[in-house]
Amino acid sequence: MLNNQNEIREKENHRVFKQLLNNFAEQQNKETQTNEEEYAKNVQIIPKIFYNEFTKQLKVEFRIGDKQLYKIKNLPEFYERMLNKGTYKYGNKLNLLHQEESFTEDSIPILKFLLKYAEIMKYQNEVMSEYSYYTKNFVPDSILISNTGLDDFFDSLEGKKVLFQKTDKEKAIYFSKEEPNIIFEISQINNKFKITCNIDIFGYDILQGKEYNYLLLENAIYRCNEEFKQTTLKLLEVLRKNYTNEIIMDELELTSFFAIIAPKMGNKIITEKLSNSIKEKCIPKKLGVKIYLDYDAHSNITAEVKFCYEDKEINPFIKTNTNFARNLALENEALNNFIQTGFLLDKAKARLVLADEEKIYSFLSEEIESYMKKYEILATDSFRKKQIHSFQMKSIGVKVENHLLEIDLSQIGIDLSELNQILQKYRLKKKFHRLKDGSYIKLDENENIQFLEDLTFNLDINYSDWKNGIISMPSYRSLYLEKMLKNLKNVEIKADEKYQTIIHKLQENPTTTDIEVPENINAQMRLYQKVGYKWLKLLDSYEFGGILADDMGLRKNPSIVSSYFILCK
Repeated sequence: MLNNQNEIREKENHRVFKQLLNNFAEQQNKETQTNEEEYAKNVQIIPKIFYNEFTKQLKVEFRIGDKQLYKIKNLPEFYERMLNKGTYKYGNKLNLLHQEESFTEDSIPILKFLLKYAEIMKYQNEVMSEYSYYTKNFVPDSILISNTGLDDFFDSLEGKKVLFQKTDKEKAIYFSKEEPNIIFEISQINNKFKITCNIDIFGYDILQGKEYNYLLLENAIYRCNEEFKQTTLKLLEVLRKNYTNEIIMDELELTSFFAIIAPKMGNKIITEKLSNSIKEKCIPKKLGVKIYLDYDAHSNITAEVKFCYEDKEINPFIKTNTNFARNLALENEALNNFIQTGFLLDKAKARLVLADEEKIYSFLSEEIESYMKKYEILATDSFRKKQIHSFQMKSIGVKVENHLLEIDLSQIGIDLSELNQILQKYRLKKKFHRLKDGSYIKLDENENIQFLEDLTFNLDINYSDWKNGIISMPSYRSLYLEKMLKNLKNVEIKADEKYQTIIHKLQENPTTTDIEVPENINAQMRLYQKVGYKWLKLLDSYEFGGILADDMGLRKNPSIVSSYFILCK
C-alpha cells in the first residue's frame, strides 16, 4: 500500500516538473523565434480625422506601417499587444513587435495618445459587456474626441499636418499654436463707418477643449488663448449671430467703439482708410492716471483720481463735457482696481475713501506697489508719515536694587499706554496694530514684540504692574532674562554692575565649596544643616531669596536658628 502511494507521489512530482520545464522551454522558443524572425522598424502611426459639422465632433482613426499602411481595426486589442509586447502580422508587409522602439520618434506622441484612450475604451467595453449582449459585437476602430481628449490630441500633433475629412471632402490641416491672422478693418462711407473682417464669418468652426478653445479655419486648427477668445472670437460671434459680415456705425458709435472695444483688440483693428480728422476726433489719446493720496480726519485713506489726456486732467466723479475721445476701457479698468481694493466713493468731495483697517493695511503693505507700477502716485507728507513700521526697540535698562530685578522699558521707542493693546493683538495672531498717530506696526515675525510677550506672559507680569515703564521681579530671574536679552538684535542693553556681577557668577557654575560655617557658632551642626547653611549663604551672595525648611530640625535648637539668621544676614 505504501509503495503504491510513493509511486503515485513520484509520478505527480515528475508531471509538475515537466510542466515547469515545458513552460520555460516554450518561452525560450518564443524568444529564439523573435530573434530569428524579422520585424518592422521605423513604423509610423498616421491619424486621420473625420469631422461632423453638425455635431461639431471629431473622430480619429489610425493607420500604421513602414512601407504600406494598415488600419488599426481594434484599438483595445492594439493596446493589449503593446502592453504585452506581443507580435502580430497586419499584412504581408507589416510584421510588428509591439514595443515603443519599433516606431519612429515622430510617431511617439500620437502613439501615447492612442494608448491612453484605447486603454479607457478597453476597460469600458469590458464593463459594458457584462450588461449587454450587443456590445460584444462592437469593435472600436476609432476614438471620438472629448473636450479633454481634444487638448491631448492637439498636444500630440502640434506643428504637424494631418489628413482631415469633412463630409466628402478630404484635405490636410495643420495644428498651429499661433493665432490666426484675423483682422478687422474700419472704412468710411459718407457719414457712416463700416467694420469688416478679412475672413468668411461662416467659414470657421469653434471647438471646445477643456483648457482651450480651438478655431477650425481653412487648412488649420488653431489653439486660442483666453485673450483671443474674449476679443477676436467675441467680435466674430457677434457678426455671425446677426448673419452679417459688416457692422455700420455713426460717428458717436465709432467713438464708443474706439473707447471700449478697440483698446482690447490691439493691432487687430486697421484704421488706414480713416481720415486724419476722424482719427483725431474719435480715437482716444494715451491715458495717464494720477492718484493723490492722503488721510482724512478719521485716519482713512483718501484718493483723488485724475485721468490725464495730454495737458487735460479730468476728475471721473465730476460730470465733464469734453470735446475729445476718452479711453473709457482703461478708465474703467483703473476704477475697478480701486473697487477691488475696497475704496468707496465720497460723492460730496468727488474722491475715493478707504476706511476698513484691514484693507488699509493690505493696501499699504502689498497693493500700493502694483498701483505705483501702473499709475503716477502723489502723496502728502501726512500720508508718508503714517506708513507701516516694523517695531524696533531702542534700549532696555536692567539693574538690581533691594534684592529685586528692575527692567526699564521706558526707552523702547513706543508709547507704553498702547503696549497692552499691541500685545493683546499679537496673542490673537493679528498681522498689525494701528497706533494712535494713524501709523501701523507690523506684528508678525517681530522678535521685539515676541520678547515683550515672553517677558509679560512667561514671567506672569500683569500690564497693571508697570510703573513708568519699570517692571520689578525677583532677582533669581536674572539668568532667564539674560538668555532672552541675548536673542535681541540691534537693541542697546544698559545693565548695572550688580546685574552684570550676578550673571558673571552664575555663568561660572557656582558651588558652595568655598563657603565655610563660622567657627564661633554655639551649636553642634549636622551635615545636612551645614549644607543648608551654605546654600542659603550662596543665594544671599546673589541677592536671591531662600526658604528655611522646618524639616531640617532647627526648631529643636534655637541657638542654631538664630545663628542661621545672623550669619545669613
